Amino acid sequence: DDPALFVKSALSDVEPERFKFIDGFPVLEQALGWVIFDCECRRGENISVVELSPVRGEINRRAIEPVNRGFNAVIEAAVHATRYVGLKEQEYLRHIEYSNTIVQKCGGAREKEAMRLLYELIGYPE
Repeated sequence: DDPALFVKSALSDVEPERFKFIDGFPVLEQALGWVIFDCECRRGENISVVELSPVRGEINRRAIEPVNRGFNAVIEAAVHATRYVGLKEQEYLRHIEYSNTIVQKCGGAREKEAMRLLYELIGYPE
């Protein structure tokens, strides 16, 4: 529920002190819940497919919060940012910019700060 943490975890490294270890796996202390998956990766020539099977999980806190378009737009922007960083295609910048317009209209201070961080991490001026 922290938009800046979503951005940071998608585009950089999160500080080690934000994690606890469960069965040897790092889990964010603030996470509403978590799942450990077994992963099987099938690599192709142009695309890879990852099959996930849940091994263990836990709900830490049940939170019912109203829909926040600004928060959701930060998540969308973070997804597009990971693609932009990997592929450097302008299409993803357009998606990020569109998400940013929603954040500026519908988001609060936390969402706007998360977008500022996103632009900083991808090396693109707001």
